Amino acid sequence: MENHQNEHDNLLKKYQLGICTPEEKEIVEYLYIFSANSQKKDGKVIEDGPFRNEIWKRVLFVNGIKDFEKQNTVPSPQIQRPALWKKISIAAVLCIAIGTAIFYVVKTQPKQQQVVYTKDIGPGKNNATLTLPDGKVIILSDARNGELAKEQGVVIRKTSDGQIVYEVVDQGTAGNNQINTLSTLRGQNYEVRLPDGTKVILNAASSIKYPSSFLGALNRKVELTGEAYFEVSKDKAHPFLVYSKGQTVEVLGTHFNISAYPEDKLSKTTLLEGSVKINNQLLKPSQQFIRSATTEQIVAVNPDEAVAWTQGYFMFNDEPLENILSRIARWYNVEIIYKNQEIKKKKFLGTITKYDQLSKTLNLLAKTKDVSFEITGNKVFVDH
Repeated sequence: MENHQNEHDNLLKKYQLGICTPEEKEIVEYLYIFSANSQKKDGKVIEDGPFRNEIWKRVLFVNGIKDFEKQNTVPSPQIQRPALWKKISIAAVLCIAIGTAIFYVVKTQPKQQQVVYTKDIGPGKNNATLTLPDGKVIILSDARNGELAKEQGVVIRKTSDGQIVYEVVDQGTAGNNQINTLSTLRGQNYEVRLPDGTKVILNAASSIKYPSSFLGALNRKVELTGEAYFEVSKDKAHPFLVYSKGQTVEVLGTHFNISAYPEDKLSKTTLLEGSVKINNQLLKPSQQFIRSATTEQIVAVNPDEAVAWTQGYFMFNDEPLENILSRIARWYNVEIIYKNQEIKKKKFLGTITKYDQLSKTLNLLAKTKDVSFEITGNKVFVDH
């Protein structure tokens, strides 16, 4: 432990003097954010002790700084906020299971590729299809910036940053019976500002239906299939209602995420701020409403995990590989085929950028040595 502490102190001194290599600099920063966000039960930040030492040993071990021995078990650290991961060029994958070690991967370190492929697949893109009340279909990536359509006193525009906004220009003719549908394919996401100013980010393979205007309506009703993040404009007189997969979410003005894909066994609604009612049950910040075909429950969660996709990340916390790959498949528009069914249950914890090539994303999971991948066309074969 004394030798380990010396290595620790020497590297910190090099960092303070500004003489670290890029790899050493990232390791120190990685250690800092991991330690600073891993909290004891009393809420105090862990400044030192066995947990910090364990993190340090494993970071150094994987990156070849010191050949420390592997340990059999480790505590689960708290996931970082996406903004922190953006500031430093680090990706981490951790495999949590009895007898399995943690693995850290620093992007600047060259690593042997562990995913077999002949042609790689790029990440998804910002695109969607807008279907207007008269049946007109607009592919938004092909549409020019500016006015897209005008219907019953409402102008629909595409902004320079690619989002869709609705503006009521004639309250006398604007009505709430004209339904628009914004939909994304696999490998797409898109942002829209609804007529009331509510911000919606639509995830891959999803759709949302909403009126061209909410004027004259008692409630602001929308219908969601798939996943979306909402920042609802406040209007106490007109509650905002989201219908999705057998549930109704009622809000006045708040931030939340709904994941309700038809093929998923569970639908999840996660609250970031404010309060919402779901099927007449009150949800508070950092809580998640989980609904299956037969049960409903509210659990405490880290809300960052639910909205990491809006920040450009896949974030998973002790989650089965099947769930993780389902999200990856939607974003990269691939089909997952399991050669070994048991591997579906293997649990992982980590954060991965959404904007790498597919082989790179899968390779981070493969670094754990517990799973392997082969990309053939648009199919990904998964084995132990």
